[in-house]
Amino acid sequence: MIQTIPVPPKHRSVAAQEHRNQLGQWLWLLLILGGTALMTALMLRNKPDISQIGWICFFIGVIAILFHPRNGVYLIVALTTVGDYILMYWYPFNKNLSSSESILYAGRALSFSPLEIALALTFGVWILRMAFQRKWDIHFNALLVPIASFTLFAVIGIAYGFARGGDRGVGLAEARSLFYIFPMTLLISNLIQTRTHVQILLWSVILAIGIKGIIGAIYVADVLKFQLAGVESIAEHALSIQFDVFIVGFIGVWMFRGSYAKRLVMLLFLPFVLLSFIANNRRAAFICLAIALMIIAFVLYRYDRKRFWLIVPLMTLIGIIYIAAFWNASGAFGAPAKAIRSVIGNPDPRDAGSNNYRLIENANILYTIKASPLFGVGFGQKFYIMIPMPDISFFIWWQYITHNSILWIWMKMGVGGFISLLAMIGMSIAYGARTLWSMPSGEMAGVAMLALCYIVMHFIYAYVDMSWEAPSSILLSLMMGLIICLPSVVKQPAPLSVKRWPWQPEPQPLPSFSAHIANGK
Repeated sequence: MIQTIPVPPKHRSVAAQEHRNQLGQWLWLLLILGGTALMTALMLRNKPDISQIGWICFFIGVIAILFHPRNGVYLIVALTTVGDYILMYWYPFNKNLSSSESILYAGRALSFSPLEIALALTFGVWILRMAFQRKWDIHFNALLVPIASFTLFAVIGIAYGFARGGDRGVGLAEARSLFYIFPMTLLISNLIQTRTHVQILLWSVILAIGIKGIIGAIYVADVLKFQLAGVESIAEHALSIQFDVFIVGFIGVWMFRGSYAKRLVMLLFLPFVLLSFIANNRRAAFICLAIALMIIAFVLYRYDRKRFWLIVPLMTLIGIIYIAAFWNASGAFGAPAKAIRSVIGNPDPRDAGSNNYRLIENANILYTIKASPLFGVGFGQKFYIMIPMPDISFFIWWQYITHNSILWIWMKMGVGGFISLLAMIGMSIAYGARTLWSMPSGEMAGVAMLALCYIVMHFIYAYVDMSWEAPSSILLSLMMGLIICLPSVVKQPAPLSVKRWPWQPEPQPLPSFSAHIANGK
């Protein structure tokens, strides 16, 4: 019997693929030339200014995303994290194109941000690439279920709030960052596939937070003249939790012997980050960092008990001495000790006033929840005030957004949104611990530790302070996405590192994931 070999379809032949690749290259060239010609014409017509440079960067980013959606993930993480509404009021990526202070201001009617454009474009290009290639390769994980449910209840919260006459502008501003979490987590868990991809993401976070540390330090030096007494904060509240990320990442890079480049760069950034961290003076961030350090101690005990007994007792003793020495200190460098003192019930007058405000606010939140426990009040609706609150009218949304960002979800999205949030918290921590415990010792274990620590810190911080801004939501998505994809990343064989200098030891292969699991580590 003679078997006939099927002839592949024309669109799958090598010649057809080469022709399609050449056509794509010509289209890319024409697109770049057309964009360059357009921006050159605009600059010749008008004097060049910062906004034109901003638009050039914007279109370069669009081209990068069209080239591959993974570039969009890198750009979103880096450009969202580097922004701050206070330190960089002009920074455009997280602001609407209708914000007059943004350098990408384009008109009052454009109430969406470059971040949202980049996220929608990245998601769309990812889907279209799979459609054109006729290869639907979408990986789902059980952790995505509560995240999707959380997003669904956010939609219901918007619909319910608007149906009851809520302020649409305020409602969209309240909820918009919640809608970043599911698509961003899905993109990261599917597009981040190799150790190199993870490294690029890690560099994006390191450089973004390091740059903000430098900007904050410049503000402390130039504007405050290093006089931090009485300074409540220098930037957004959630910036402090991002500095926690840098500190935990710095420890992880040294603990798991990350690349020399990361160690050096982070060491250079560290003084600026610490100064800005102290100047921003968020008690909750100090407590979150202390809890993260406890997690790190447990991880060190698991991976290297000898170093654990050399380092942890000594650092614990130094910490106790520091707390005792700065227990009653009023300066900025005593802020961590003051935060611990405040938590255990002996706050200073300023902290006592802040605690009192939060207690009254929580009472009003609970009163609002009891009035509408099933659906909440919806986005765009003010919460009910049973007990009069101190005046913080300088914060224009004080009647809509509360410090307790956990109960705020129930108040706005109802009991379904609250349950989905609790499921997301529990499952992300459980998956994070399992992912970390399954990692062989190496830099990927440091990344898993960072992801777990951030998730724990984010939700602890959310209980006492506002934490659903765009950078926080993107970082949360990043960490949950990494938790999902890291096991499959580590299963892939890694190339040997390059021996750069004669005195270096011979490169050794990275620990095997399968061997690590088999040994019961």
